[in-house]
Amino acid sequence: MRKLVFAASFLILPAGLWSQVLKGTIKDTQGEPIPYATVYIRELRQGTVANTKGDYELRIPEGKYSVTWQSLGYEPEIRDVTITRTTITINIVLQLQYYQIPEVRITASGEDPAYGIMRKVIGMAPYYLNQVSYYKAGVYLKGTLVMNRIPKLLQRSINVEARNSRGSSAGTATIKEGETYLMESFNEIEFRAPDKYTQKVISLQSTFPDQGDQISPMDFIEASFYQPVIAEMAISPLSPDAFSHYRFKYSGLSTQGDYVINKIQVIPKRKSQQLFEGTIYVIEDLWCLHSVDLVNENIAGKVRVQQLFIPVKDDIWLPVSHKFEMNISIIGVKADAAYGSSIKYNEVTANSALSKPAAVPLSPGRPLSQPSSDSERSKNREQIEKLLAKNDLTNRDMARLSSLLEKESKASMPDSIKKSLEITDRTTYIVEKDAGRKDSAFWAEIRPIPLSENEAKSLASRVTANLKNDRELPDSARKATEKKPGKSHPLRDIASGRAWSDTSGFSFSFGGLVNLKSLSFNTVDGFVYGTDFRLNKRWKNNSSITLSPDIRYAFAREAMMWRLNGQYRFDRMKQSQFYLRSGMTSRDMSGAGSINPFLNTISSLFFEKNYLKLYDAGYITAGHRRELVNGLYLDIGAGYEKRKLLENNTTFTFVNRNGDYSPNFPANRVFDPPSDTSSLLYGHNHYEFSATLQWTPMQKYRIRNNVKVPAGSDYPTFSLTWEHGFNGRPSPETGFNQYDLLRFEAWKRKETGAFGEFRWRLRAGGFINGRRELPYFDFIHFNAQPLIVLIDDYEDAFRLKNYYTLGTTGAFAEFHTKYTTPYLLLKLLPGLSRTLMRENLSLSFLWSDGNKAYTEAGYSLSEIFLLGEAGVYAGFSNLKFSGAGVRFVMRFN
Repeated sequence: MRKLVFAASFLILPAGLWSQVLKGTIKDTQGEPIPYATVYIRELRQGTVANTKGDYELRIPEGKYSVTWQSLGYEPEIRDVTITRTTITINIVLQLQYYQIPEVRITASGEDPAYGIMRKVIGMAPYYLNQVSYYKAGVYLKGTLVMNRIPKLLQRSINVEARNSRGSSAGTATIKEGETYLMESFNEIEFRAPDKYTQKVISLQSTFPDQGDQISPMDFIEASFYQPVIAEMAISPLSPDAFSHYRFKYSGLSTQGDYVINKIQVIPKRKSQQLFEGTIYVIEDLWCLHSVDLVNENIAGKVRVQQLFIPVKDDIWLPVSHKFEMNISIIGVKADAAYGSSIKYNEVTANSALSKPAAVPLSPGRPLSQPSSDSERSKNREQIEKLLAKNDLTNRDMARLSSLLEKESKASMPDSIKKSLEITDRTTYIVEKDAGRKDSAFWAEIRPIPLSENEAKSLASRVTANLKNDRELPDSARKATEKKPGKSHPLRDIASGRAWSDTSGFSFSFGGLVNLKSLSFNTVDGFVYGTDFRLNKRWKNNSSITLSPDIRYAFAREAMMWRLNGQYRFDRMKQSQFYLRSGMTSRDMSGAGSINPFLNTISSLFFEKNYLKLYDAGYITAGHRRELVNGLYLDIGAGYEKRKLLENNTTFTFVNRNGDYSPNFPANRVFDPPSDTSSLLYGHNHYEFSATLQWTPMQKYRIRNNVKVPAGSDYPTFSLTWEHGFNGRPSPETGFNQYDLLRFEAWKRKETGAFGEFRWRLRAGGFINGRRELPYFDFIHFNAQPLIVLIDDYEDAFRLKNYYTLGTTGAFAEFHTKYTTPYLLLKLLPGLSRTLMRENLSLSFLWSDGNKAYTEAGYSLSEIFLLGEAGVYAGFSNLKFSGAGVRFVMRFN
């Protein structure tokens, strides 16, 4: 109901109460228009921007108002204006803003005064980020797009989708170079702390090309420069680790009313797509943002962001206008996009549980805030006051201040938020049913940023096209031109595969018969080729059953191989499921991962290196998994496997190097001599029972359609597995070999600042009994990946050890860790600093009974062309150097 009242008051009342107009042009002293200058009405908490020609126009009710006209680099003009029933025109000339550097800002140490200011701004960032608990605002957003260059190969594929007055498609038109395209919308934005947004699109019209409306600044509007990272794109100059990425230069101060504004130049230490460059303006004593003018250059082009902050309520400074300019240059397409916004704050609620530090004035001329009694002053608050009382903060003081205010901000959150582990979607996007059907009269009443001549022309061309489609085509003809669902093509579907689904919840997919991903080669099976299927049925209560069979044929040993995986999911709030895995196929002798089948195909056919060692397996495994309480899972399973040894069945190769393929048994120290495998490798029947308990303390989660989805935790995940196995011995009369295995695991992945992360994994365990007669298949295996080029990105791999050499029957301890950061060593170089690559340090350790302690350290660059990683690694046995190598990883998944 409140939304309806809001929509009515802002969108319908303009015909009467809101029909008074304040308009004019904003220019500089040379008579040149000031594009996107800001106009703000204090009593209405409403701001807007002028268009590219400096024209502005506002419809507001009658009354007396304090109106501010301002723009970055100019002195603000403030006037008291009385709005009557007649249109009022006020043309404004803004004077240049001059900044001076007072002597008091010259520090004894010679350090630029900007650093002292920035330490307090960065330290106070958590406070200003959490200062507001709720607001509702009306946001008018207008964007223009000019296509400057389109490669001929793309001109036919980039179209403008025309829409008629009903909002439905009316065909497409070819986009043209040099023309202007327009998008404008009116939105209702609601914010609830700490980070929940609801965006309701009240009205929308666009002449943008297909997908062009995705070039939107809403991520910036909903973001805050007080956050460490802006729109998951670039590091904020107010980030806690900003001094690692930016230099700051003091450019002087100016006085605006009762406030002293400091101008700070932001200079990236290196050219990077993850950094900004430009200017920020900081209010003295309050240590908050007054305005920003920053540029980011990334893979898509250059983005310029301008924001102006004004106290919309008491001492709450919020952005009242946004300006975005994008110079797009990607795959030969060159375009200019610009956005301007008008914001009216209808409701603003301060976070009453978060008090402003006493050392920061509530506003100029007002007394400092003081707690009512000593008992209310926490130790954190006392430390905050002491830090802010210092004239000059050190970097350590800044980090401490930021950390203390972060704690205070978290403590100020309602208990319902602090205690709840459920994560709700950060942004809810709602579009009114008739949002795209508003007429020109409606837009003329509510549009606060006047259209330029080219924008009006673009909109007029769309209206003409709409009228033509609406008037000249009868309904029957219009329906005939609408796109029909794609028809089935049997031959194409059989060859390349297809997915089908219906409204009852049933879906079926077929992988196709012509699929190179299904083709592989090894020396045991020869060439292997097949296809896969997937059947899924979902019911209204969200329970579902999935069957995923695949069939393959091994040409060299003339054997049909198959696998079937099945799942029945139910009670989705407890993530309950029964699972089944069965098949008759060749399997890798190492259960911990070995060579990728595609790499084994290449190495065998072109280099006669058959790394993959296989055995014949007929198996069935069944089990049940369920969440007992939040974050605690129990998985119980049992299985049977009939194991048979296999030999090489082919010597085929594309490049005959006059060598022989190696026999089909793994290279491991336990086979001494190598030909003696009878006691460890033999065909037998295997039975097992396993139980795994996995616990993630304080596990966070999302709920979507009554389905619970885990979403991580601030704590590691722990896992304990017990496995009991039976293995038939070579001679039936000798009975079975039995064993018990215990394995403990713990792992965690944590973000460490902007675009950085730290992850680790620990495994330890061993056999309690039965290890002496254990077949090689049941050894504890570890992931060795010795090839120079890899396809998969393994988080638990030893990159310098040969396949199958690390297996053991004794106790073991294994540890892997990797630290990722955007800047460490090579990324500091000029040529690499502009890329999106990240640097990584990794360390792996393995100790196992009977083997030397092995350590492997590495350095790598990841996200090379967004899909590759290259690194150098060194290995140490008992801390003695044992080898080094270079590795390349291609990430296609």
